[in-house]
Amino acid sequence: MKTNKHNIFMAMLLGSALAFSSCSKLLEEDPHSFVDAGGFFKSESQCIAALNSCYIDLNNLYLADLMIALEGATDLAFLNSSNLDAKLEISPANPGAGDNIWTACYRGVMYCNAALSGIDNATIPEDKKPPLKAEAVALRALYYYILTSTFGDVPYYTQDINSLAVLETVSKMGRMSAADTRTALIRELQEYVPHLPQTRTSEVKDNRISASMAYMLIGKLALWNKDYATCATAMEEIRKIYGQLLQYPLTDTWFRNKNTPESIFEVQYTWSATGLKKTTTVAAFFTPTKASGTSTYDGVNIPELGNAANPFNSITPSEYFMSLYDLADPRKEIILAYSYNGAWFKRPMANNGTGKPWMGPKFWCPGMTNIADGNNQKVFRYADALLMLAEAANETGNTDLAMQCINEVKGRAGEDFKLTAYPGKTAFLEELKKERARELMGEYGRKWDLVRWGDYYRVLTETIAEEYAVIKENVRPYHEYYPVPDKEVVRSGGALTNPAYQ
Repeated sequence: MKTNKHNIFMAMLLGSALAFSSCSKLLEEDPHSFVDAGGFFKSESQCIAALNSCYIDLNNLYLADLMIALEGATDLAFLNSSNLDAKLEISPANPGAGDNIWTACYRGVMYCNAALSGIDNATIPEDKKPPLKAEAVALRALYYYILTSTFGDVPYYTQDINSLAVLETVSKMGRMSAADTRTALIRELQEYVPHLPQTRTSEVKDNRISASMAYMLIGKLALWNKDYATCATAMEEIRKIYGQLLQYPLTDTWFRNKNTPESIFEVQYTWSATGLKKTTTVAAFFTPTKASGTSTYDGVNIPELGNAANPFNSITPSEYFMSLYDLADPRKEIILAYSYNGAWFKRPMANNGTGKPWMGPKFWCPGMTNIADGNNQKVFRYADALLMLAEAANETGNTDLAMQCINEVKGRAGEDFKLTAYPGKTAFLEELKKERARELMGEYGRKWDLVRWGDYYRVLTETIAEEYAVIKENVRPYHEYYPVPDKEVVRSGGALTNPAYQ
């Protein structure tokens, strides 16, 4: 079992070398020198190779299925398709995106645990270990953040699965408190975050994990636990690094603009006609319909998108989401496409100009070939951190700070959008929820926000359920979390259960 696990681990490491330019040196080394467990982790480059494997499953997670689940079936948008997640036809037997999320996250956790164990035992100077471990700790926290946000209570383990005995123990774990898991992750992140680069992620070589990413995870986990003081402290650390939001242009938010200064974490994708291809299909769900063989998209010529794209049926904004934007808000034309370069699309002009807009150029991928999208996927940005700090400050009664932070985000869109006076705790939170929608739609978080606010079922019934019969018919309160896939329940010998889906 041990040899097999390490052989699989090595295959992942060698695959990861192709994805990270920092591994060019690794490719020059003899791979046989670290195939067996006893000969591994003898150099810092081998530890880095192990860390590279911990990133791989992010490319198996931040894909169209996760985007549909978190953004395309919420109060903001709907995908009218046969997709199980879009129609909320998920169940333990047919878990939709939940199957891949579970598998990819726990595979990521396994590799993080193995890397941490290997670094601990590596024959390198002790002072080299904390920064390496900190990177694995942050990545493991990200996988558990996704798991707890998606499923609620999940098994939590940090052991390296290096024997049948450990495997047997881990496989029989049942659901564990998500709140307790988050608390443990926060403490570990707080311990290791000083060892990460205290700089913007765009300034870290190869856009690897920075301290800002770890602080972001602390804040996200703390908000779920309603530990607002811990969230605020972490977001203040990010403010020290990133400064004023106004210095970062709104074009930083476009997915095609990779690793921009405002970015805190992006999942890396790339496409080249003759080189490396690591793609997703997200843009295919956000691009207007296209005339075959042309660069004409719903009646508008968009040369930069090219004539080779083959977009799917598009995610469509809800009436509620459309109502959130002021006509003068520059984010509106970035996220909602009524027109482009002065030319109006056909669909918004239908029915006397009352038709729905397309999703906007924030999500489009220039030069997309068929459905291959090489945009990076935006996960965390500085504007998100400021809105998290505004929320935490509002909850703890620091109204001046709350106003300052929300107005920093609003002010980048335009001075006229700023709040002129604090409206009260409840009204402020409601405005913050709207501002998160305006600023962050499509950045893998809307459903999780709705769930942690306790709003999910109510707002879906009040928004997209009123527009789409399939949502009105299918939506249930228990859809706030995904079920554990039946096959995982069986593998656990019944230790895992799905009581909400009974």
